[in-house]
Amino acid sequence: MNRYDAVIVGGGHNGLVTAAYLGRAGLKVALLESRPGLGGPCGAYEFLPGRRLSFTNSPGSLNPAVVAELELARHGLRFVRVDPTVVHRFDEGCFIGWRDPARVDAQLDAFAPGEAARYRALIGGLERLGARLGVRLDTPPPGLSTLKKRLSDPADLRLFDAVFEGGLTGLLDAHLRTDRAKALLMLLALNAQLVPPSAPGSAVGLMMRPFALAAGAEPDGAARLALRGSTGLPVGSMSAIVDALAGACRAHGVELRTGTPVARVLHGPDGVRGVVTATGEEFTARRVISTVNPHHLFRDLLDAEAMDPGIRTAVLGKPMRGSAFKVVLEVDALPPYAGLPEGTDPEAVRACQFRFGSSPGSIEAAITAALAGRTGDEILMWGLTPTLTSPGLTPGGTHLISINAWHAPYHPHDGPWDAERTERFGRRCIEQLGLLMPGLADRIVDHRFMNPVEMAAELGLEGGNITHGDMLPTELFGTRPHPALAAYRTPLAGFYTGGSGTWPGGYVTGTPGRNAAAAVLRDLHHPPADPRPSVLEQRPHP
Repeated sequence: MNRYDAVIVGGGHNGLVTAAYLGRAGLKVALLESRPGLGGPCGAYEFLPGRRLSFTNSPGSLNPAVVAELELARHGLRFVRVDPTVVHRFDEGCFIGWRDPARVDAQLDAFAPGEAARYRALIGGLERLGARLGVRLDTPPPGLSTLKKRLSDPADLRLFDAVFEGGLTGLLDAHLRTDRAKALLMLLALNAQLVPPSAPGSAVGLMMRPFALAAGAEPDGAARLALRGSTGLPVGSMSAIVDALAGACRAHGVELRTGTPVARVLHGPDGVRGVVTATGEEFTARRVISTVNPHHLFRDLLDAEAMDPGIRTAVLGKPMRGSAFKVVLEVDALPPYAGLPEGTDPEAVRACQFRFGSSPGSIEAAITAALAGRTGDEILMWGLTPTLTSPGLTPGGTHLISINAWHAPYHPHDGPWDAERTERFGRRCIEQLGLLMPGLADRIVDHRFMNPVEMAAELGLEGGNITHGDMLPTELFGTRPHPALAAYRTPLAGFYTGGSGTWPGGYVTGTPGRNAAAAVLRDLHHPPADPRPSVLEQRPHP
């Protein structure tokens, strides 16, 4: 009885996006998720009794086209546009990321005269490079080897080499004078990556926003702007995005099945035939879209006959290195922030994200230590107090502080993670947070620490990697996750990929899921040889 036009494997945010688009187009769709809840790291999780949050904190990468086209506002999604958007803690005082560029520039120039102009010149150069490379986030990507051939200007070529072949440290040293300005961009570029800023290609994270801006400048691209921008904070925490996507799926007749792990992708001489679950239940479909980690897909779900064995070997050979540690604190009152500039509204600052990463040297040391199985002296952290913009998350007057601490080693050098090691690292995070929030430790009424191995087990993260693979030039563009799969199609007829392991990569964008849906619809209504573009807005009749 389980006959469908399409089956989605994986109920993370990208799987939900794919399912919603295909359901909206009139297909009969089933989405199968192994966990009890939808959304993966973006979905709601009960960290403390009666306290549900997502693992992720910020929707700064969410594709506005997904929000608009799937009418997520109709399904309850609302945003609070906070100002400022971030506070970055330094020993010398906090940097405040105001939406007003003049206020930002004044702080940069306080670091060193002329630093704002140098900072803007670097960002402007990256934006010009993004426009000239012609990379689109919402279409199959070009191969990395073809990108440089699109450039002719010597200045563009030098910047390309610095970004795609050099290290982030070298790029920033060449353009900025102060460690604080460099640290701001380092945390933005690296985020969760277990890649030191000295590594070749580590600056490519700074190109994702320029690529989005270049697409947004095109006549049809006004809605595609927000990759690593700031769309505001969702009311109800990040899980509100998942709730709205699930609502859109149900409105279009998608069957959402949780607690239903897929065991194997079924195929025959004519291509994919469907999937079978761990309990032996079969779901028949001529189109199957996987949004799970490529390692899990090729190791566990696809047999050796599904595709060329060389593809399987290459995909499984790609590194999956993670280091995320989760801290959730419930406090009876919010402590004041230390080190705010004079005249700053403390309430406005407390509602936005906060970051820890004091210098290029400490960032390099933290990541290098994690690669060696150790913890650095400074813990790199991104955090948020979501109860300030979503007060319904706790029933009383308490607040939740949600922190993602990076570069806790997945494999400690001196033994595995256990309760004592997890508690010790979590307490170190709290101690460091106290530098921004004096007296924090005395206000905690409950807490939850999750080490990288626990997070990986709960969320199905291979190696603890939240982006389904490194976000380096050699692991992006036309090689993500393999050249034979980079256009969301695969050599197995009717089988597609569309998760964070595909272009443009991880983070909460929804773009891979949208792109996978576009490939399915194009192939459904126009054979692959037909050059006409896919139109996501059409409502075909299967």
